[in-house]
Amino acid sequence: MQRTITSFKSIESDIMSAADLATTGEIDGCWEILEARVLLHKVKFPILEKVALTLEGRLSVNHIDHLLTKLGDARHISCYPVIGKLIQLRINENLSPIYDLAIAHIIQGNEWYACDIISERVFGEGSLQHFDTSYELLKKMGDHENLWIQRSIGIATHYATKKKLPKASVEKLFFLMLEHGHKTQLYIKKGIGWPAKTIGKFHPDLIHKHADKIRATKLSKWFLTKIRIGLSMAKAQPLVS
Repeated sequence: MQRTITSFKSIESDIMSAADLATTGEIDGCWEILEARVLLHKVKFPILEKVALTLEGRLSVNHIDHLLTKLGDARHISCYPVIGKLIQLRINENLSPIYDLAIAHIIQGNEWYACDIISERVFGEGSLQHFDTSYELLKKMGDHENLWIQRSIGIATHYATKKKLPKASVEKLFFLMLEHGHKTQLYIKKGIGWPAKTIGKFHPDLIHKHADKIRATKLSKWFLTKIRIGLSMAKAQPLVS
């Protein structure tokens, strides 16, 4: 029977038992405990991230890689905060292989929530820590053949903006969103529109600074609506058409 897990303490002994099995090479046994005792239940995301932190502190990189494979194959919604956090913990200046790993898991997950949960934790956090490198990778991802990866650049921009990315960097990401603001595929336009609202809310001055560019750019009605909503949330002057 599915239960609701509201504290890490209630599952801590299970996580430790799973980690002990993994350290002896019993990855299957580790996985059986994690899935049965944690992942098949309703668990708050911060608790799942603490699970990831605990496992990362106990297991070798090789064991974590095996666990990531198990998590990706299972595709429970509870798997994705763990996947995202485990990959986030690897973030360093060499972002490309880390982003590639996240991209592979997003494509495998093939759901909006898999995209959003991983994108915030990896691409969003990567943009905060190593903006210049991340920005170049996000530009390429915007033209990726997979719709979830196209969506992910918007999720990353929303997260980084909300987490106080410097304004100059937000400005560059806003220009990137404008490049893709014409797209009308449902999941892509929603992902790209989300940061338009966020930037309008937190940096309305940037929207007004680039009002002429916005008016001159081919944008979906959805994108423009999100800009208007963001400005309204900031109690800023609306854009003049």
